[in-house]
Amino acid sequence: MKSQYVGELKSGQTVKEKFVLSKKIIKDKKDGGYYAILEFSDRTGSIDGISWSGENLNNISVGDFVFITGNVSEYSGRLQVVVNSISLGDDEDIDPEDFLPQYQGDIDEVLTAIHGFRAKIRNPHLRSLLDAFFDDNTFVELFRLAPAAKRVHHVYLGGLAVHTLSVLRLLQNVRSVYDFLDSDLLITAGILHDVGKIHEYTYKKSIDISDQGRLLGHIVIGSEMVAQRIAQISGFPDDLRLRLVHMILSHHGEVKWGSPKAPLFPEALILHYVDNLDSKMEMMRQVFEQHRGKNRQWSDYHPFLEREIYLGEES
Repeated sequence: MKSQYVGELKSGQTVKEKFVLSKKIIKDKKDGGYYAILEFSDRTGSIDGISWSGENLNNISVGDFVFITGNVSEYSGRLQVVVNSISLGDDEDIDPEDFLPQYQGDIDEVLTAIHGFRAKIRNPHLRSLLDAFFDDNTFVELFRLAPAAKRVHHVYLGGLAVHTLSVLRLLQNVRSVYDFLDSDLLITAGILHDVGKIHEYTYKKSIDISDQGRLLGHIVIGSEMVAQRIAQISGFPDDLRLRLVHMILSHHGEVKWGSPKAPLFPEALILHYVDNLDSKMEMMRQVFEQHRGKNRQWSDYHPFLEREIYLGEES
């Protein structure tokens, strides 16, 4: 774990720490030589940097982990690091949780709550399927770290698990109204609907889309992951397999949103609407969070919600 974070730096402080190099602009000096305008980032934000010698920067690129020494000063009302030395960091020594935004609560409590829903499953085949996933330590570690998106909602480490739990809680309440729904199928699909996101995204230096994610997307990846696990469970009913895989393939609801099939039975339709509701409510929450203290009644146009958001008299 890092000992110094951007959000804690103060003018006059000495810096000896690892950061992500998020900007590098090389400029010529009037008297010869060159200097570099830099920016360093971690999970708490970004800070400007200046290197008057440009030393060791030829082999360092934006996006690299770097170890820097220097001093924090104030310039034009902003903090900056005057760099004394800079070198490439070792990716193997990097903890992603130091550099990426993460869930501010206890992610283990989120996982415990998800396991509580697992415990309610009575169907032995669905229970075996969930056990096959969650008894796999590699899967669990990826699941607890993965974000739910790159830009849209729950864009932080742990976002996938947080979104999954919200979907499960919503499904539970919907099931209390529509009691004809198959509770075991709903819970299982709720837990597994986004598992493909553990491979759709990369999340070490920044949250980005992997090659697998760009070529296939989490819906296809997830349906394949579930189908592969089911194939290893003796006697798994074919109709149950078809319904569960269909729910994963159709949970975005429409082809234009990435689903190859529209929801074709009640549980699939409910999963789609609940998933959509939670993602949009998280977008709304983010809008209010971003405008807190800015004393505005309306937000800027939101490209994903396709509207301006009314913030009320005080925000």
